[in-house]
Amino acid sequence: MGPIGNENLDPEKSTGWDIGIEQYFLEGQILLSATYFKNDYTNLIQFDSLQGYTNVGNAESKGIELFIQTHSRSGLILNVSYTRTEARDLDADSPLLRRPKDKFSACILYPFLGKGNMRLSLIHIGKREDQDFSTWPATRVTLPDYTLFNSVISYDINRQIQVSLRMDNILNEKYEMIKGYGTPGRSAHLGLNISL
Repeated sequence: MGPIGNENLDPEKSTGWDIGIEQYFLEGQILLSATYFKNDYTNLIQFDSLQGYTNVGNAESKGIELFIQTHSRSGLILNVSYTRTEARDLDADSPLLRRPKDKFSACILYPFLGKGNMRLSLIHIGKREDQDFSTWPATRVTLPDYTLFNSVISYDINRQIQVSLRMDNILNEKYEMIKGYGTPGRSAHLGLNISL
């Protein structure tokens, strides 16, 4: 573990803006939206496992987010989004660490039998740069993309009792959010919620 404190650390400052448009179709059953965003940073704070917290002089992130939502008469809801982001350290003219260029997500919500709800979700994180501290000096590496598939099913036995089953990383994907740090594999969680 590297040092945490840094008495020379400057406060991070940022300015940002976004502009977007959204439109409903088919009497509100379909929603489409698109947003462009941009953020400028001065003294952006990042963590280095050897140096602790440090400043990046000047940085920016900008990109576009696309979103679609549909409602069916049966109650099924589908949400799909895609974000393309360019995040750069302007002083070093290099990509900021751990910021994926591409992110995609999809989620299906479905009520059943009048008392149950099912949620299926998929998230895809694209390639991003990180540092490999198993070598000295640390070298830049590209972490591979990964896809996670999760689900939650809940059912109201009555007004006071609800049971649920949550399953994470159903496909048992092997991935790293940060180079060298492990992440959970496939897991299941059974829940019971009692309201008195």
